[in-house]
Amino acid sequence: MPAGAGRRLCVLFHESEVLGAGVSVLRALGELRGYGWVCSGWFPGYGPLVEESESALAARGFREKPIAFSLRAWRRDPGIVVRLGRTPTYLRAFKHWLSADAPDVVHVNSLLMLPEATLARRSGLPVVVQVHELPPPGRKRGLSLRWAAAVADVLVGVSEPVSRMLREHAGSTPVLTIHNGVPESPLARPAEEEFIVGSIGHVSWTKGTDVFLEAARLALARRPQLRFEHVGPGRIWDDDAFDSRVEELAASPALRGALRMLGRRPSAELLACWNLFVLSSRQEAFPLSTLEAMAAGVPVVATAVGGIPEQIEHLQTGILVPTENPSAVADWLVRLYDDGNLRSRLASAGRDHVRRTFLIRDQAERLDRAYERAAARRQRPY
Repeated sequence: MPAGAGRRLCVLFHESEVLGAGVSVLRALGELRGYGWVCSGWFPGYGPLVEESESALAARGFREKPIAFSLRAWRRDPGIVVRLGRTPTYLRAFKHWLSADAPDVVHVNSLLMLPEATLARRSGLPVVVQVHELPPPGRKRGLSLRWAAAVADVLVGVSEPVSRMLREHAGSTPVLTIHNGVPESPLARPAEEEFIVGSIGHVSWTKGTDVFLEAARLALARRPQLRFEHVGPGRIWDDDAFDSRVEELAASPALRGALRMLGRRPSAELLACWNLFVLSSRQEAFPLSTLEAMAAGVPVVATAVGGIPEQIEHLQTGILVPTENPSAVADWLVRLYDDGNLRSRLASAGRDHVRRTFLIRDQAERLDRAYERAAARRQRPY
């Protein structure tokens, strides 16, 4: 497919919230326009990401998606029977929109969009499936990955752990690794009168929100001068027991007056005020928040899971800690609070590393190659 103006790309976003997977691809679309791509997007319902995408997309389609991928999710309102009844209507609406949009390539931005990817494949369109997740091993993961390999012309992992997982089930489908990039960021300049430790991420077990709060409690017992802030929406995954535990921890006497749960907020304005950044996730494919913090010159303490070790070298560009270990996080918070020289060295090295290695223009160039490869494979069936 020759490069040039008018090549049409349709991105199938799996969420309407402003979360990392959607944002990472949305940011690359500006660079992709330089390769001649005219970009559109389909969303599973209206939400903040749809609004944020207005300037990046030539066309947008959305409809509330009834399809779920776990029994608990199927049981959410309006319930299994109603969801099943609405599914054919949703899929017909998507198929009609896709036919009207007439893309040259379809970029599927998650395993959660495999039903839509299947319709795109049946329509004869080249399909790139990008995987931003690292689901736990098991039968469900295997089935999902084999399904992805069956509908994709090219599979893309956002980190080597994701790509290794894909290759286990890819068969003859090519697997590429394409790291997400982040934009240039102004250097953070925290206020001198307080020392703020921040974290970004939706409130969830996966993101380890409870680990962050427990680490804050332990660190505060040793350094009462510390202050903590958390940015990210809560109660979006219908995990009431976990959400209640987080709310209980946040309201505990040990954290009262030292913690602010800020909900959904633009992260850049907060990063500019933070002295340290913590990501205490239990699972991560390749998070944006760590890269954004490093780009702003904020030292990072993060769990050594998934693709995070591809971003951070311990004691060189940041700090890596074991997962499920709030004591280890607290120990490093205390040490970094006490050691300004170490903070400065990590901040400078982390910022330089991101500015050299994780560029949006490189992400876009590699995505363009993936789209070209998918189109070539569709033209020459395998």
